[in-house]
Amino acid sequence: MNNKLTAIRTFLLVTETGSFSAAARQTGMKQSAVSQQIASLEDELGVVLLHRTTRAMALTAQGEHYRREMQPLLAAMEEVENQLKPEEQQWQGKVHLQLPSGVGQLFLAPLLALQKATPGLNLTLSLDDRMADLVSEGVDVALRLSGKAPEIHAAKMLTRIETALVASPDFAHVTSLNELLLQPHIRFSGLAQDQPLTLISMQESVAVNVKTVMRANTSEALLQALLAGIGIGGMQLPLAVNALQSGALIRVLPEYRLPDRYLYAVFPDARFIPVRVRRIVALLEDLAKNLTVITNTGV
Repeated sequence: MNNKLTAIRTFLLVTETGSFSAAARQTGMKQSAVSQQIASLEDELGVVLLHRTTRAMALTAQGEHYRREMQPLLAAMEEVENQLKPEEQQWQGKVHLQLPSGVGQLFLAPLLALQKATPGLNLTLSLDDRMADLVSEGVDVALRLSGKAPEIHAAKMLTRIETALVASPDFAHVTSLNELLLQPHIRFSGLAQDQPLTLISMQESVAVNVKTVMRANTSEALLQALLAGIGIGGMQLPLAVNALQSGALIRVLPEYRLPDRYLYAVFPDARFIPVRVRRIVALLEDLAKNLTVITNTGV
């Protein structure tokens, strides 16, 4: 039984690192010993898990299925063992966290403080607006901004994020939707070039065909363009609050806002969420609520 568990761990490590040699280096074993463990596991299962050549290796369909099913089971077993340890040791282990490039910046300082105070914790932080494949990329939890909950993975809503229409003070003269149409706009490059700008107010929802002069794929680039006076654009209030309070940015048509988005913690597998991941999500949820408080102070 122990030999099989060892072989399963080795198989999962090979799939994680991408090669027999990398897995051997991490375990301190010889590459031939790693290969032998995988071969023995395949013999016992009666299937080929990995295609090997002198240059590369790839999972077979059976290997991918086995990896997908065994990874959470083995992690669950290790977590049960971890829960028997003293509380401070329950933080120990790896956590791969994906954050949006913009709002994610606001969580960095607390996460770095947590890492410093918890030596047994090994954080991997990815600030990326790309929709990663959580399972294949080994992401334990991803924070994602969306108008609705993800359909594929389990998710927990952390907070609502308001997006306002903002610009430099050069655009203070814009006081109507008709005037808005005539102004240059800055928009996220993930949107279609001709997609109308949707605005909502207490009374109505309108779609405005704006003149887009610049597009960018990150919130930071959009914010810098707005501060530079290039045009008008939507910006998540937690990212714009300092500039609004200092006067570097102003709200344009403050009676309107873009459709609300929600910050979700998304998990690759709801059947098993390690204690250390749950605790990090609880920390992020508290921080997210503070973002809402900050942006409800009259900006």
